[in-house]
Amino acid sequence: MSSHLSEPSGHPRSPSPRRSGIPRPVVAGLAVTLLVGTLIVLGVVAGDGPGGATADSRASRTPSAPSWPTRAADRLGSLPALRYTGTFTSNGRPVRAVLSVTRSGSAVGTLTLNGERALLVTVDGDTYLRGGPAFWTGPGGAVARPEDFAGRWSKAPVTLLGFDPRELLSPSAIAQAVRDAPAAGSTGYVGDRLVHQVRARQGVYSVTLAEPYELLQVEGASDARFTVTEITDVAPVLTELRRRVTALGGARDPGIRFDHGELTFVNCNENVSGCTLRLPVSLPAGSAGGSAKPVRAVLVATISAEGRTLGSCTGARPVAATGRTVLSCTVTSQGWREWMSRARETPGRHEYTAQARVIGEAVPPERVQELLALVEREASGG
Repeated sequence: MSSHLSEPSGHPRSPSPRRSGIPRPVVAGLAVTLLVGTLIVLGVVAGDGPGGATADSRASRTPSAPSWPTRAADRLGSLPALRYTGTFTSNGRPVRAVLSVTRSGSAVGTLTLNGERALLVTVDGDTYLRGGPAFWTGPGGAVARPEDFAGRWSKAPVTLLGFDPRELLSPSAIAQAVRDAPAAGSTGYVGDRLVHQVRARQGVYSVTLAEPYELLQVEGASDARFTVTEITDVAPVLTELRRRVTALGGARDPGIRFDHGELTFVNCNENVSGCTLRLPVSLPAGSAGGSAKPVRAVLVATISAEGRTLGSCTGARPVAATGRTVLSCTVTSQGWREWMSRARETPGRHEYTAQARVIGEAVPPERVQELLALVEREASGG
């Protein structure tokens, strides 16, 4: 920058005594130099690029590209469902699993153990199975009486499955695990494909190194190892989910234990129509999994005489977490009626005995509609 100073026209003036020895152009030049310096300083702050911003300030305001965990999580979390094929170990026994898991963690599928297949459904965070005795027995003894649960929908014990399908396998849970992963994490191979290995609390997820960030494999508790296939059409999965949830009314829970009193007979002697059995029950502390809600208890009773079973009955009532109730049911079978008719007509002593047990119910019939509503909410994207 240059400056040019000139004297005003007219008569020349004598220099002021106060300014003698200090030529005016030098003072003016100093002033201009200081002004230039000020402009330069301001230029550093305001910049001289378009809009008055420097390259550094523009860079600080430019959003950085999302890291691969964010991009991968966004994609995986948007998938409607994933299908898993693989194995896990239950009570030391290998189980083959084929599972379809929706975004929020509902699931349908099958488990195969020693050639025996069981159906599986997961809804509202709980998993239920319908399989034969092989799924309810094992070296550790999965349940005390497998016959109470075999062949009907029953809640899967933690020891039987060993992992939570919603927590380990749902796209939403996986997306969160991937989102929390460090950008510079470990890598490895699944087959010949290079993958990010995301190690989360619930398992290890292998996601392709390159976009579109496919989930290839999941490993988890109970030696679980699954290969993964994306499901783009979730409608068949939801249809099967509705069908299985509809059948859950009365599903039993092997994890609930009851205290009980003495089993008694009511109106049985010489009653050909039937024999009623009564049993007081209560819930010991902590037996309902910490829930304060009433638990539905099912009485299963059997009457026998002369070495053979005359008939059975069941009855159910809710039991408060801190209270007790009396369960009852009535045997009205043909076996009872015929035996009692003969006993009445035959002189002598005729004895009959009864056995009873109490089973917890995981899904009271009235809760089925609540579970179906959850399925519909998921189907509508809610």
